[in-house]
Amino acid sequence: MVTEKRKGNDADNLPPLNALRHFEAVARLGSFAAAANELHVTHWAVGKQIRLLEDWFGLPLFERRARGVVPTDQGAALLSDVNGAFACLSHSVTQLRHEPTTRRIAGIVRVNALPSFALYWLIPRLSNFQSSFPDIDVRISTTSRKLRYVGDAFDVGVRSGPEHAAGLASMTLMPDVRLPACSPAVLRSRPIATPADLRHHTLLHSTTTRTAWADWLRQAGAPGLQGSRHLDFDHVFLQLSAAVEGLGVTLASLPLIEREIAAGRLVCPLAEPAWQAPDYTLAVNTERAEDEAVAAFVKWITASAAPERTASARNKSKQRPRR
Repeated sequence: MVTEKRKGNDADNLPPLNALRHFEAVARLGSFAAAANELHVTHWAVGKQIRLLEDWFGLPLFERRARGVVPTDQGAALLSDVNGAFACLSHSVTQLRHEPTTRRIAGIVRVNALPSFALYWLIPRLSNFQSSFPDIDVRISTTSRKLRYVGDAFDVGVRSGPEHAAGLASMTLMPDVRLPACSPAVLRSRPIATPADLRHHTLLHSTTTRTAWADWLRQAGAPGLQGSRHLDFDHVFLQLSAAVEGLGVTLASLPLIEREIAAGRLVCPLAEPAWQAPDYTLAVNTERAEDEAVAAFVKWITASAAPERTASARNKSKQRPRR
């Protein structure tokens, strides 16, 4: 058995740990040169660590032979203990690394989203993600172009409607249900009890949703109805901002105005019909899908959208005709 070098607490009785690592590699591989190659150090550095360990114990740990080295009896006994200690340490480290409360995921996630979605839905919720994953850097860019024209400069994309292209894995994120919405002041000035009352109001439009009002009015049984005025905007987020400021009535995506409604900045005077626009789609760059940071973001955003999916399903069940 290896003789005890000194007395004291456990830390005082431990030999140099880096030297033990070199010792284990030499004993397992039977060669200083092979150990040096595995540990990415020089042959001289391995020899120095072994001499340090032998000096600490005060006895030789290897027999030098023509084709390498073999442990002495004392070295073999030490190797058995070292292997057991390393196995125990490896098990503990593996468990800790897989505990979500102790292992922190780090990395970069590049998100390309619709401007209105980024401004009204994603950014207000992003602090929740950063609280859970402080070491993940989320970089947001916006465009309404199809993701196949964006190239590979993103990891996760959010669009309206399906996204099919090579290198993309797509899934439905949440439904896009739309209803008329306006500021409380607009509603007080001219009540809206039926779709026909919209003829007294300014209707707000955006370039990408120019036909939305016509589709909704057709479903509401008032095709061809015209508002008193029409205001057009380049972007949906400008259209929504105009509604908040009392410039008219917009046909709004309910997921995007959830916080505006909760804060009392917008109201939905008509509860139906709830027009179903193309679903919001989540697309993941398949080359980055296995990255831990990207996977964490995808899991978070799908969980965050779950209440919207549940609410949409509930609304659909309410609107089904009774038999």
